[in-house]
Amino acid sequence: MATQRTRVKVSYDGDELARLDAQCKQVRLNRSEFLRRISLGHHLPNGSDFAAASAIGDLLTVNADQARIGNLLKLTLDEADGQFGAPTVARIEDLVQEIRNTQAAIRKQVEDLHFQIHPNRKRRA
Repeated sequence: MATQRTRVKVSYDGDELARLDAQCKQVRLNRSEFLRRISLGHHLPNGSDFAAASAIGDLLTVNADQARIGNLLKLTLDEADGQFGAPTVARIEDLVQEIRNTQAAIRKQVEDLHFQIHPNRKRRA
């Protein structure tokens, strides 16, 4: 079922339209959605939220890379069949633990950024 929408025309001169477009780009909304939110007093996205969301994506990519490296190191040990000496095995195990610690730090940073963007969300216990 189609919704009933009424189109409203608004006229702008060149400078005003450029300013409107710049504001729309800043909050990543199209003109219609931007004007609708402004006119109805709804929330506009914050530009820093986009930067934080992008940082979260980057951190999650690094976290996945860390997991792949750790898995490759463990696979190396599993397939070595005793070819490595005890010092080498210990060093690889230390590296795997460092990777786990780094992943935990990354997860904490991601969580902190998430709750900065969404302050009303509840943290898990």
